[in-house]
Amino acid sequence: MLRTRNTTREASEMSNVDTARSAHEAFSRGDLATLKESYAQDAVWVSSDEIPPGGEIHGRDAIIEMMGRLPDYWSTVSVEPDTYIDGGDYVVVLGTVRFGNDNGTAESPFVNVLKFDGEGKTVRGEIHYDTAKFVKLQA
Repeated sequence: MLRTRNTTREASEMSNVDTARSAHEAFSRGDLATLKESYAQDAVWVSSDEIPPGGEIHGRDAIIEMMGRLPDYWSTVSVEPDTYIDGGDYVVVLGTVRFGNDNGTAESPFVNVLKFDGEGKTVRGEIHYDTAKFVKLQA
């Protein structure tokens, strides 16, 4: 058994960093079914409510539905993680986010903070970035 702060799992199971990386890869492929499996049923996702479809979203199904609506607002959505920081039950991801529409494209560094339960599922996700760059594209 592998034991890390409040977490007990078989050594053959994926680490929280592996799960975060796989989730980002699934998102990049548009594979929402695989992405959904990375979230706990009662997960919470928090992103800026200034950028549609953002806000605080409760529940795995609602999170995936929100992510599926991104193309309704943006013709281009790109999340490119560069660094994964293992904090045990927390994983911090640093990278670049890009959104584009008919008004142009903008990018910003992002910080994605993910909290995991003892089963390796994301129970809370937050993404933080410079929203002002993207608000301008909505004018």
